[in-house]
Amino acid sequence: MFMLKYFTFIVLLITGQVRCNEFSNTVPDKTYAASTSELMKLLEVEDKLVENLSGYVDELKKKLSIVEKSLSNLKAKHIQIKMDYETYLGNPLNSFSLIYRLTSGWKGWLQYTSEAQNGELTHIDKADRMRTQLPTFFDLQMASRGIDELMSFYKLKPEELVVGNLSGYLRPETALSSLDCYALGEFCVKIRKDALAEAWFNASLTQFKENNSVYNIYGFSKSTVDTSWGALLVKNQQYDSAIKHFRNKPQPSTIHRIVHDHFETDLAVKKNCSATFRSPNHLHCRYNSSTSPFLHIAPLKMEELSTDPYMVVYHDVIYENEINLLLNYSDFRTSLVGEGQVSSIRASQDMPLNADSGELIKNIENRIRDMSGLIVEKSDDFVLINYGIGGTYAPHFDFYGYSEPVRLNRGDRILTVLFYLGDVELGGSTIFPHLNISITPKKGSAVMWYNLHNSGDTHEKTEHSACPVIVGAKYVLSKWINELQQAFITPCMKDSNIHS
Repeated sequence: MFMLKYFTFIVLLITGQVRCNEFSNTVPDKTYAASTSELMKLLEVEDKLVENLSGYVDELKKKLSIVEKSLSNLKAKHIQIKMDYETYLGNPLNSFSLIYRLTSGWKGWLQYTSEAQNGELTHIDKADRMRTQLPTFFDLQMASRGIDELMSFYKLKPEELVVGNLSGYLRPETALSSLDCYALGEFCVKIRKDALAEAWFNASLTQFKENNSVYNIYGFSKSTVDTSWGALLVKNQQYDSAIKHFRNKPQPSTIHRIVHDHFETDLAVKKNCSATFRSPNHLHCRYNSSTSPFLHIAPLKMEELSTDPYMVVYHDVIYENEINLLLNYSDFRTSLVGEGQVSSIRASQDMPLNADSGELIKNIENRIRDMSGLIVEKSDDFVLINYGIGGTYAPHFDFYGYSEPVRLNRGDRILTVLFYLGDVELGGSTIFPHLNISITPKKGSAVMWYNLHNSGDTHEKTEHSACPVIVGAKYVLSKWINELQQAFITPCMKDSNIHS
């Protein structure tokens, strides 16, 4: 509780000042960074802050002392109770006292420990009033620029400043911290000195000290540096170097996890979209004649891509006349999402097709049944999609997830089948960044994969994306198969996350 209050006090002081600075567009008449006389005033401010913080800590210690004494009394009483439960509870006065403690006493303790008392509030108010005396974001920028100019004029390097070496004037006590180096790295990113920013980020990691409680106040960790460094490398299209900085996962409780995951996915997508070939693997091509009786006499050409999740490509599985019929009678509309909103992650046009659309759709449904061995009825409609120049689809999953109400009626999407209705001159690949798989659109082929584990859990590796079309047009026909109708074909197996 003491540490929580301490951190809350510091964060209030820091974040409040940041908010003031963020909304200020005016350049101040004076800046601390440009004058040593102004810096002297900052020392006085810091003295007052230290004194105020010490007083705040004293108040928290008093509070802690009260709580500890009361806890000691409660423990002693419990020892007495445990010696003879029946005798203790047989006395109505003891019973009344127990009930009173649990109805009113604990509620009071909760309020006392969670709310600031008068003594604490005095110091919090004083800290709030002192925010106007603190340096602004403009001051920090000026100070950073001053360090940058020193390095430029005297050809200093980050590794020298880190240890307190100013052009041969060595003062180890002035060594920069990991936080200092990170701030200078962020400044260099803003002024587009990328190489210098990388040097500062590297220095920040070198200076990082494990178990430093001060980092908690700033929400700072190694992953903070790795995320910023990796994002810089992604911006400069240095994907192979960037990926090294996204391998060290931050703690799930930090905001950096969200940023980290975004850039990691973005990095993997760009790397796979830029690849001109798919990495070779140990899987092979064969004729599938086992998933339906019809395939015994007319097997399909199948190429295995992955076993986890199970993913294959069928070749020559939709025919020229079928493709022509689909494209001739298409009536595309801008792809929407939710309540008729234009999708922010998808640049394409589409149109739905169901079994009522005619014999053609029924024939393709029968072919999917042969390809997958699953029941196709009562699943999502077909969707015919067209991607033009620059047409893309950001990383996404095909499964609904546990919160979607449609799962109650049909179940989640167990399988995806994606038919390619034409070749694309350049770009337009379907990629799975977590699997390092890139599939080039080939007219007449179809890629098929499972979105769920055999246990029914969603498979996170199935995140996929449509790379931008560079030259040409991309036409695909998608179909999602839902899970409830497959209850006796692919039963869920508890604790099994491997597809058979």
